[in-house]
Amino acid sequence: MIPPCPSSALPFCRLFRRLTKCHYNWCLYPHYQYSDPPTVFATLSSDASLGSRLLGTLKKPLVAAALLGFILALLGWQMPEELSGSFELLGKGAGGLAIFATGIVLFTRKILVNKAIVGTVFSKNILFPLVVWAIMLALGATSELQRLVVLTLAIPTATMPTTLAIQFNVNESELASTQFWSTVCSFVTLAVFLLALS
Repeated sequence: MIPPCPSSALPFCRLFRRLTKCHYNWCLYPHYQYSDPPTVFATLSSDASLGSRLLGTLKKPLVAAALLGFILALLGWQMPEELSGSFELLGKGAGGLAIFATGIVLFTRKILVNKAIVGTVFSKNILFPLVVWAIMLALGATSELQRLVVLTLAIPTATMPTTLAIQFNVNESELASTQFWSTVCSFVTLAVFLLALS
């Protein structure tokens, strides 16, 4: 899977010491669930030099794996059938493990409501899927592709950013709250998108 790019810009804001809470929320909202959060939290929690931050970021296994996956996808490489069964088994177990991890994380953190969290949840669950849907309509994308992309974008925030926030001691309550409210609101927003796209 190719990692998304919006949150990729966030580490560079921090590298040049121009990160604000607004940058943080707006850069991270589209795809908490993929591979960029390790980059984000590594750079947010460090006061080292520019070179050591970049090197440290590239040494993160999730970052290196995402870059390798991106390169292989661009080259058109397909996974051998001998390996696909093992990875499919891991993928099937990931959903249950994510729900379990979500419960633990949310139990240990206070759930907040503030403008930044409301804006982030609104953007993640409603605004971003609508903007991408409008772009796809303007470009004449097929209805099947529209459904696939928009519903994927409307899926609530995942567990990984909150877990990494706790690991690096960066905005733990804010990310846990974003994850909680994004999941709660998705019962309505995802259903509306499903009906609209059917």
